[in-house]
Amino acid sequence: MRKIAKLISLFYGCQMLLASLGMALYCYLDPNAFGSLGKEFGINLRLFLLTAGLVPLPGLGLLMIWLGMPSRSRMRTWRVARTTIKQILEN
Repeated sequence: MRKIAKLISLFYGCQMLLASLGMALYCYLDPNAFGSLGKEFGINLRLFLLTAGLVPLPGLGLLMIWLGMPSRSRMRTWRVARTTIKQILEN
């Protein structure tokens, strides 16, 4: 049962991450992604969705991917991320 839960977590985490990246790319590339609604009320809906609307989706997707990974892979990923951050900060 635990393996099935991890597989579901990985699947939906990847799906959420890819959906949020696709929506962000669409909002960035299409100048009329939301029509003229944002211009009427003075609200930049594209900026709102890219900042506030899409932040929870990739965050939750990454969390689900992290929880679905085996513990050995998590430790390797954490080690690589830590050394990469150290190298970036040193240079």
